[in-house]
Amino acid sequence: MNENNAPAPIVELQASQLELVVNEKNIGSLATNAKQIRELVKTALPKYDIANYSADDVAKAKADKALLNKAAKSLNDKRIEFEKEFMAPFGEFKGIVAETVTLIKEAVGKIDTVIKADEERSKNEKREAVEKLADSLGWGDVGVSLQKVWSDKWLNKSTSMKSIETEIRAKMESIAADIETLKSFAEDFDVLVVRYKENLNLQETVRYANQLKEQREAKAKEGQSMAPAQSSAPSDAQGVAHETKNEAPANSGSHGIDNAERDAADAFADVLGQASETAKQEVAVPLTRRYEIVATEEALAALETYMTQHDLGFTII
Repeated sequence: MNENNAPAPIVELQASQLELVVNEKNIGSLATNAKQIRELVKTALPKYDIANYSADDVAKAKADKALLNKAAKSLNDKRIEFEKEFMAPFGEFKGIVAETVTLIKEAVGKIDTVIKADEERSKNEKREAVEKLADSLGWGDVGVSLQKVWSDKWLNKSTSMKSIETEIRAKMESIAADIETLKSFAEDFDVLVVRYKENLNLQETVRYANQLKEQREAKAKEGQSMAPAQSSAPSDAQGVAHETKNEAPANSGSHGIDNAERDAADAFADVLGQASETAKQEVAVPLTRRYEIVATEEALAALETYMTQHDLGFTII
């Protein structure tokens, strides 16, 4: 193989080799008459003051305007030309440095992938070690996922396993103490423990426990308020029936009603009598049913009397 075509050997860069050195720098060496022109303009400006022009001098004003515009454009064009020429070396220098920095950053990015892969591997190993530590401390008996109390700082190399053990023990003790507090709500304990283990928020769980207690108390009060009304119904109905019976016409039948009304009352009595006998035989638990009965006032009075005599509780709405 021709030695001239052999690839250049790869060398390792040294920090001193990447230090920028300027071998020649001639800043401010541009010599022009720009300052003289500026001073000349400052001296001549009073001549071009607006007070020196009138309606009779329009032609001269136009000529002066054209002269000044041309001079300004010429100066600026020349400045742009000099600037491009003067900045050309710096532009080349700037481009070379920018390209070099890009090449270095690309190399850094590739190296960073190796470093991050190693960091990820290290974190996975640390995570497994922490999980094994938690198991050895009895975390599995807590009934809560370790992720609910997990701290990413545990994966840092600077965080020791000893400090992690201390934190896990503290969390186990805190959870146990909170569950012990919930035992004071014995009636709802099982429900509350499940809720607490989902959020690990004792205050929120206690608020929920109080809500359950308030709901039970409200239902209990509602049941107590309805009981007296049902127990007093027979005596009230009996009074109504007696009043109705006393006010019945003298020429009514033996029950204070005519034959048709008596037949309706007897039919009610037969049905209720059968139900009553069945209830006595079966010793059934009392039930509550609602009926809407359409009949005359006398027939309803007879029905209420019958229910009162047979200890059938009812409420007149």
